[in-house]
Amino acid sequence: MSSTRIEQLIGNAQAAFDRRPADVEPGLDVEDAALLQLRKACRLLAGAEALHDAAYYTLVIEASFVAIERTVEFRLLERGTMEPDDLPGTHPGVYREAAAVGIFSEPAAEDLADLWRNHRAKTYYQDGLASAERAQAMYTLASEIHAFVIGRSSQGHECRCPEPNS
Repeated sequence: MSSTRIEQLIGNAQAAFDRRPADVEPGLDVEDAALLQLRKACRLLAGAEALHDAAYYTLVIEASFVAIERTVEFRLLERGTMEPDDLPGTHPGVYREAAAVGIFSEPAAEDLADLWRNHRAKTYYQDGLASAERAQAMYTLASEIHAFVIGRSSQGHECRCPEPNS
């Protein structure tokens, strides 16, 4: 592999993102910004479940945190609290905004931010090791938050997650 080849591949990737997508991921072909975040959360949870079975625990932890954030963003957009261009730009910012609008209590939002800061970052970037137990705990948390938020939404029927125990 040469630097010329890498530059060519970067250009190919950039061009792919510049073109209008043709073969869109199933379930994500929606016009509504809130539903897009909801469906992304559903896909992340489905992916996390499949990855757990394959013992890719680091990816399960990462996908679980992102699923929580997409679920919160769905609710912020659905309620009209935020516009798509105004969504929080940081991970802790999502949790703070969730508390500000009453999705989570302040202590729960602070605990989620601490969990992200202290354990997600360590698992992904530093010396923390992913394990089956940690991945399962994060997947369970993300699934429960998703169900909690969807249960309070008028658009809960748009969720594409499988029914529990199905």
